[in-house]
Amino acid sequence: MGYSSFTLLAGTVMALYSTHLIEKWLVALVIVVAICAVPFCRHTRKFLNQFIMLCIGILIGTHFVSNLAQQHTQLPERQWLSVYLTIENIDYHSDERSRFVATLSRVHRGNEVITEYCQCRVQLYWYGDLPRKTLSPGQQYRAQIKLKMPTTYWNQGSARPARYLWAKQLVKQGYVRQMQLTQVEASVRWRVYRAFEAAELEFAGMLQALAIGYRGSIPFEQRDVWQRNGLQHLMAISGLHISLVAGLIFLMLQRGIASLPHKGKFLLNRERLLLNPVAAVVALVVALLYTSLAGYAISAQRAWLMLLLFWGQRWLGLTTRDWKRLWHAAVILIVIDPGSWHDIGFWFSVLAVAVILLCQWGWRVNSSVGWAIRLLQTVYLQLLFLALMGPLSLTIFGGVSLVAPLSNLLVVPVFAFWVLPLTLMGAIAAITWADTFAANLWWLAEQPLIVLQPLLEWLAKTPIGWLDGSSVTTENVLLWLLGLVLLLPLWFMRYYWWMSGALGGLFAGFVLWGRWHQSDVSFHVLDVGQAQALVIERDNAAWLIDLGRRFYMGRSHFESVIDPFIKQRGLRIERVSLTHQDADHSGDWRTAQARLSDVDWSGALTQKPCQAGQNGVWRDIQWQVVWPKQARAAASNSSSCVYWFTYGAIDWLVTGDIGFGEERTLVEEKRVSDVEILVAPHHGSAFSLGSLMLKATQPQLTVVSVGGANNYGMPDKYTHQRVLESGSEWATTADYGQLSIEIDAQSWTLKTPMLFDKTNAKSYSSTSQQ
Repeated sequence: MGYSSFTLLAGTVMALYSTHLIEKWLVALVIVVAICAVPFCRHTRKFLNQFIMLCIGILIGTHFVSNLAQQHTQLPERQWLSVYLTIENIDYHSDERSRFVATLSRVHRGNEVITEYCQCRVQLYWYGDLPRKTLSPGQQYRAQIKLKMPTTYWNQGSARPARYLWAKQLVKQGYVRQMQLTQVEASVRWRVYRAFEAAELEFAGMLQALAIGYRGSIPFEQRDVWQRNGLQHLMAISGLHISLVAGLIFLMLQRGIASLPHKGKFLLNRERLLLNPVAAVVALVVALLYTSLAGYAISAQRAWLMLLLFWGQRWLGLTTRDWKRLWHAAVILIVIDPGSWHDIGFWFSVLAVAVILLCQWGWRVNSSVGWAIRLLQTVYLQLLFLALMGPLSLTIFGGVSLVAPLSNLLVVPVFAFWVLPLTLMGAIAAITWADTFAANLWWLAEQPLIVLQPLLEWLAKTPIGWLDGSSVTTENVLLWLLGLVLLLPLWFMRYYWWMSGALGGLFAGFVLWGRWHQSDVSFHVLDVGQAQALVIERDNAAWLIDLGRRFYMGRSHFESVIDPFIKQRGLRIERVSLTHQDADHSGDWRTAQARLSDVDWSGALTQKPCQAGQNGVWRDIQWQVVWPKQARAAASNSSSCVYWFTYGAIDWLVTGDIGFGEERTLVEEKRVSDVEILVAPHHGSAFSLGSLMLKATQPQLTVVSVGGANNYGMPDKYTHQRVLESGSEWATTADYGQLSIEIDAQSWTLKTPMLFDKTNAKSYSSTSQQ
């Protein structure tokens, strides 16, 4: 495929990132014209062929985007709709919260029929106190739902829910209520699921995940233990499971064929040569059936296609290297399913396969040695795999399991040769209505897991078992580089000194750049929509001021924004202050207080409410409270805590939600004066940040924590105008996302680390409004 595969991929990705929906008929017309021109362009034929491949990629990506955009326009947002839905997959469920993927068929709004044949896939949340013991794949419900596009908060460490929807080919997210079961689809998955429900198993959730790809029944405690042991890839049907099933079937058929006589009428030698491809085809068919048992999950489909492409190139006699096979397979998968480009799991799988191919070189060294040396080679490969995949795991999962080599050596063989075969045999028995026999097989399958679980729990609790992203230090990076260098001689003996020098240079550059580039103090205004959350960073320590919002349904900003940001920056929270009790500032303070019980809490809703005159020094930063006059634990807008911070010659003021009246008092009593940075009070509303306050403080920069297109008309245009007329710069989180102000003793610098991602972000709404 050469450059053609790269050009095809480039065209597909260009269409995915295009800010305007391209007309498919126009792209198709360009392709036809270019193909007709090929015979007449002898000297530029190669370039024209690449142009055609580029246009084909654009057409593929445009078709994918336009289909999702069309489904998006069919479903109105923020309105209660009556729908008929079929549950496809359940991510998790409990007595208080459930999340599942469903396919919508009929959609009504009151007496109005919106669509009868939507077949749109959506992700739904179900909150409340009703039990959900009957929630399972294949059920059909009549329900009321309210759909919306997921809100993306542009901060370091924050998730990108819109990308997740693209990767899973989901149209929208939403909430559901008044679910009434209408019927149960008589599917194979439903039959196996009901058999699991009837069986009394300790690891039923784990076996369900292996058999039908349903992970909703895995207890959180088990999931956490297995993730901390680096075994999360075993808890879902992935490339490992698909490959194991296909490989076992292939080996069984191949060994069976080899045991047959070489001569005679039953099997001739010529026929024996044709049976290896037949065995491979049978193995692929069985693997496809396994994929269907998983409900044709996107990850399982990609794993099966990857296996087909690897074996297909071999059947066709293509003498390509494994690297090229992997590249071609990845490109074809993205062309078939462009949503793969946004799927972190897909890239994790591709990189894992790439690391395995690299590790094969180490495996081939001294391949004729005995079992003891072979065992040492296996341990070496596990360590090398950890060294190469560790940084990626740290980025995706927020940590890396340091005991993963040992855990995988113990558990993977048990899964491959005992747990997975018995689980699938039990699933086959359940399909044939032999539930008792299936329960016995599953009981046998979980026995090794019962034995291994205490050991895994002990490994997960060891101090060196899990390296969290927030605890990564320069010493950790140095140890990682040292371990990689020690492993390299067995892997790249030829390039040992070159690789060692390159890694040492990168590490030295990293350390020098970090020391030169790091500011004394960083003041972060996080993007939390129509709420406020501030972080003061100094010496890897953090002081939180306000916690954003706690939603009526779902998680809070503390869980979804602040905690990931803290982990991404590698900070330790030492102080938390709440300016007042409003829900858009105090957030889920109870959950935060339970998690941060050893942290110094002050302000509203705490035992140390704010009062003018309080002051102190935190890590060389002087602070004082200038408002309110009297301490109130249940502080309202007018009683918001107003903090004055000073570092060197730089002053900044945090004002909570005070209004004109409080501002006038502060100015008349001369409690405020010139500052360099001012956090606009009350999100820049029409009743705050008056001329008196601006004249008294004369800020060089005014920052506003506000949500885009909010229902309150904030920030007010006249407030904005007053700030600009005062000579201050103006920056809002709605425009730039996270605002980070780097402060030194004599200067400050405003940084917008998420502006590029926010500007180039693409959502379904941007493609549908053409």
